[in-house]
Amino acid sequence: MRSDKMKPLQQMTLKTRRVRKGQSVVEFALGSLLVAMLLAGAVDLGRAFYTYVVVLNMSGEAATILAFYPDNDITEDTHGGGRPPGTPDNATFQRRAQQVAARSLGMIIDPAHVSDAAVVVDVDKRHRCLGAPFSVSATYTMDDLFLPALLGFNQISIGGVSGSRFTTAGSTTSSVFCP
Repeated sequence: MRSDKMKPLQQMTLKTRRVRKGQSVVEFALGSLLVAMLLAGAVDLGRAFYTYVVVLNMSGEAATILAFYPDNDITEDTHGGGRPPGTPDNATFQRRAQQVAARSLGMIIDPAHVSDAAVVVDVDKRHRCLGAPFSVSATYTMDDLFLPALLGFNQISIGGVSGSRFTTAGSTTSSVFCP
């Protein structure tokens, strides 16, 4: 008689266990999705920070080269006061910045995306005088991040600025020292 009363109770317990197993699977799926999104965000944030450090190094390298060689500018032609004849293209401050990007393992920074327009100086060639301050800015556009793409951001621009002073005068300046 006692065994007859236990059967409905056992059936109810089995039904409750099945419902709880389904609930656990749903909770695990939602929780693992949240953890995966957090992990993707952390990886993207790490890649963006690394890219910022590389872009800052690019602008620093370009500023160092430009301080010593103010005429080595790829945006100037080789006629009429541009780069001195015979200056290799990789001696310009823009190409040196691209070389910094190329040395960054190539997995995060794609050197092909660092164009000449992405590395610019704020001083015109005529004002590159001994001791004159200048700053070089470098920008890089990341377009392969997972989480921003999911949120609708196709590109994120990362920039860095480094400053210095010219240690030599450019060949197109009217005097060695600017007024």
